Amino acid sequence: MPAKRYGTKRAYGMKANISLIAHAPVFLSAGLAVDFASATPADTFIGTATLGQDATGQPDNVMRVEVDIAETKFANSGDITPAHIGNTAYFIDANTLSLDNNGDARIRGGTITQVDDDGIWIAAKL
Repeated sequence: MPAKRYGTKRAYGMKANISLIAHAPVFLSAGLAVDFASATPADTFIGTATLGQDATGQPDNVMRVEVDIAETKFANSGDITPAHIGNTAYFIDANTLSLDNNGDARIRGGTITQVDDDGIWIAAKL
């Protein structure tokens, strides 16, 4: 019988020596959760950490972090408008997104779903 899952919480194994703080963006690198500072443009944004988790001194995939995969609001670098809903946004830093991928040097954030006066909402592209 197939299993069903409801809600927006998932748990992912963490890369060794990574520390994630609550509500920080989480990325998958070779299938393991990493923070923004450790992520590369080839990695995938999956959501935000629900609680902090520290894998310092631990091997790969020993610790797991709970990730909320629901739409997430980040700061707008200033170049995203409501006309860009449906486009992809890219991380400038752990809190700010832009339309500009900087020649593929930035990590893809997700699909822009809403633009507010104080930020933009994105849905992760899993």
